[in-house]
Amino acid sequence: MTSAKPNVLIASSEVRPLAQTGGLAEVAGSLPGALAALGARPAVIMPAYQAVLNNRAAGFRDTGVSLAVPQAGQIIEGRLLRGELTPGVPVHLVACDPFFDRPGLYGYGGLEYGDNPERFAFFCQAVLAALPHLDRPTDIILANDWQTGLLMPQLLELGLDRPRGVFVIHNMGYLGLAPPGKWPVLNLPASYNNFDGLEYFGQISLLKAGLVFSRALVTVSPSYAREVQTPEGGHGLDGTMRHHAHKLTGILNGVDYQLWNPGADPFLPANYDAGDLSGKRVCKKELLAEMGLPPAAAGQPLIGMVGRLTAQKGLSLVAEAAEDIFRAGAVLVVLGSGEPVYENMIRVLAERFPEQCRAVFGYDEALSHRLIAGADFIMLPSMYEPCGLAQLYALRYGTVPIVRAVGGLNDTVRDFAGDNPEGLWDTGFKFSQFQAKAMVLAVRRAVELFASPADFQAMIQAGLKEDFSWNSSARQYLELFEKVLENTD
Repeated sequence: MTSAKPNVLIASSEVRPLAQTGGLAEVAGSLPGALAALGARPAVIMPAYQAVLNNRAAGFRDTGVSLAVPQAGQIIEGRLLRGELTPGVPVHLVACDPFFDRPGLYGYGGLEYGDNPERFAFFCQAVLAALPHLDRPTDIILANDWQTGLLMPQLLELGLDRPRGVFVIHNMGYLGLAPPGKWPVLNLPASYNNFDGLEYFGQISLLKAGLVFSRALVTVSPSYAREVQTPEGGHGLDGTMRHHAHKLTGILNGVDYQLWNPGADPFLPANYDAGDLSGKRVCKKELLAEMGLPPAAAGQPLIGMVGRLTAQKGLSLVAEAAEDIFRAGAVLVVLGSGEPVYENMIRVLAERFPEQCRAVFGYDEALSHRLIAGADFIMLPSMYEPCGLAQLYALRYGTVPIVRAVGGLNDTVRDFAGDNPEGLWDTGFKFSQFQAKAMVLAVRRAVELFASPADFQAMIQAGLKEDFSWNSSARQYLELFEKVLENTD
């Protein structure tokens, strides 16, 4: 490694705690601090959404910098705001009222905004226009998901040695598609509009822009780096991924253990740690009461699910397997929001099984902490899962994961083998096939272990010993940045 650590600009469409719809915001909000702790100099840039600007506590100031961006034959004006994400980590906002002063991030009322290609094409160009006005020269732009994919070819068009572009795929399922008629808004030469460029089955993919034209490419777990190169996991881009595999690295997401710490979590009714789990029993009791479940459920295995309610998350398996799960004696609490068909699917389960199932729809950060702490198990039966964060939070909170063996779920959970030959307990339960019966078998194995308190406690303790803090992952990012900067190609 070189002695001088790089200046890194993290471009993201969402950043916790400013704006969030999913795990991308968690990563963009916590990785900068981990990089700074290793000596790098990170900064963050994101759109100035309505909700962010309305949050006066965030303390952003207008820098007076105007950002003029050409788009489809016109000039669109933006402005640059500045604040701090954490002490020493600046965060910049790209403001443009016609594009971002509206409710929601990507859509509203269950519908995506039709001008998302224009909105995020503008954001990408505005990021590049902002570079000369930042506190220090940028060595690396770390772009995240389709909303920032255009940064990679636009950066090449500038013809500069630095900054150099690294692109992170958090979820291959979101391709950032636009119809070919929107090509003029991208401000790229027509030479990019082909099979080797942004073209995707007759459309334009902004995600593909990032993966093709980046200097280095990252997925958020080692297993997912392999899966995106297969027809099952590549979402039509598996051939492109295999072609660019030489620059692909899988780096597991980390967890901010200051935010996710059962010993000091302000959202919990009682705190606890590995040395004293009595607080976790209080959390379960209070969660059952909050959900209106019968007190007798305190002696039953409580399964929690937290996250987006979409096809990817395996909700169809839960609906199909519900009777078998409840017959096994389990209780289920679901927190999340998403596609109406899957919200209705879970709502029907709660109505059919009022003594064993509850659902809360929407985003509730405090409740997500209480649910992960109060549950005995967390279940993620995902169709695919690039990394997954809920299972990492669960392990930290002494909550045993039941997961499908894909992506980061496979990388972070050790499947219970039924014995303990090495003196180490495994940390959860996995199943491979995307089938309800396979999930039910995993749930039954979990319920059986729950009935053996000593063995169940041993598994909880094994999970509590796991370390998925950002330290290791941030070091891998830093090593990748330095490799990119040293490469003279």
